[in-house]
Amino acid sequence: MSRALAGTGVEAPAWAVRAALGVVLLATAALHLADAWGWVAVLGALAAATTPWVQLAWVAMLSLALSELSQPPGAGSWHPYAVLAGIALAHVLAARAALTPLAARVELRIFARPLVVAGIVVVPCEGMLALTLWLRGAPHPEWAPAAVIAAIALLALGALLFARLARSVE
Repeated sequence: MSRALAGTGVEAPAWAVRAALGVVLLATAALHLADAWGWVAVLGALAAATTPWVQLAWVAMLSLALSELSQPPGAGSWHPYAVLAGIALAHVLAARAALTPLAARVELRIFARPLVVAGIVVVPCEGMLALTLWLRGAPHPEWAPAAVIAAIALLALGALLFARLARSVE
């Protein structure tokens, strides 16, 4: 994917990365405006997009996760999946925005590898999230250990992906 954009030199202003970060976080926070954590996410998103403190984006991401955890479980709701994907995309944008001066121009190809890696991580995590939510919300109490096993498998998957990613960066 990055080879396709390598010779193009397509650029965008760095403020557009911050604007995209704000849009992603605000759209994700709109799912949780009914509780206080959703409003903390809105304030963090606005501050991260409009001030030099782009690190506040991670406050917004954390508050979105806490807001989602405070909701009743249900594999049928699309909100947890949208929040997980939104946080992953916001993380990629925030990491790049934190490294780029606001007045600079950014080559769009720098987003290719992080977005591919985020996609590789998010897709299995979405599946594990669906399984965990389904097992957690299941009416049969004997399935509760299966939910714990699914959560442990999700953590193990995350550790394996992180270790592989760490090796590839070296």
